[in-house]
Amino acid sequence: MPASLTLHADGAAVQLRASGPAGARWQVVCDTFAGPLVWEGTLPPASGPEAAAVTRWPRPDARRCEATLHAPPGAGNPTTLARAALTLPASRPATTTATTPATATAPAPLTGRLSVTPATVRLGLREPWAVQVTLRRADGTPAPDGTPVLLSAAGPDGARLSATRVTVNGEASWQLTPDVPGPYRLQARAGNWQAATDAAVRPALLGRRPPVLWAGPDLQVGPLRWTTGAYPDDGTPVTLQALNRSGRVLWTAQVTTAQGVARARVPALTGAVTLRLSVAGAEERLPWP
Repeated sequence: MPASLTLHADGAAVQLRASGPAGARWQVVCDTFAGPLVWEGTLPPASGPEAAAVTRWPRPDARRCEATLHAPPGAGNPTTLARAALTLPASRPATTTATTPATATAPAPLTGRLSVTPATVRLGLREPWAVQVTLRRADGTPAPDGTPVLLSAAGPDGARLSATRVTVNGEASWQLTPDVPGPYRLQARAGNWQAATDAAVRPALLGRRPPVLWAGPDLQVGPLRWTTGAYPDDGTPVTLQALNRSGRVLWTAQVTTAQGVARARVPALTGAVTLRLSVAGAEERLPWP
């Protein structure tokens, strides 16, 4: 059975239903006025090839939640098995205040600026984008506190994210950590105002080839290094694949680093000519011995 993931509102709660291979990891992120709320978990062991989980939380003060289901360690590609999103109705109680009748007026037009720093981040180094929107009224004074600003980003391979913040003294800010390399388009909206800018994510590995050591069926690759010269954190996932001349995958292993080195035991293979290494969005092809 293919992996599946659903989110839906259940009264005053949010419910997640997930199914997939035992050990698959799920994550739910709900955007609230106070910042993102994150829940994580793992599908339990099951007697068959599929495991399932049903989880509920009190509904946060949020307008949108997104969920992802990731393959268990050692499962190989793809690492993201399923995605789901849920748009929630406003849950804040309404407050009634007695006022004198007044003529409704349209909101004052806004001007603003969208910025992202740095424009390019390196995948694997946990570098976030610092995104800021500054909004002003036509007279130059800050936009009213509490003005909602929606930020959305579209990237490669269908990568998408969105989050809403409210202004304080005319400013709204986000910290975003993308996990897919490539170009991104960021767009911010507040009322009739909108702005867009470009950003990018690139792999953090050095361009030189990592050393490879074979000892019978045992393979050792590394040490790998980031552009800073430091080793990846211990436990960084690495995918190793054997390819034939036509590019067909003959063998796959997902391992983790220790002191910058990835190790695997390789079965006997016929027709392998290339070793493909994938880590933190970077890919390297090495000759098969």
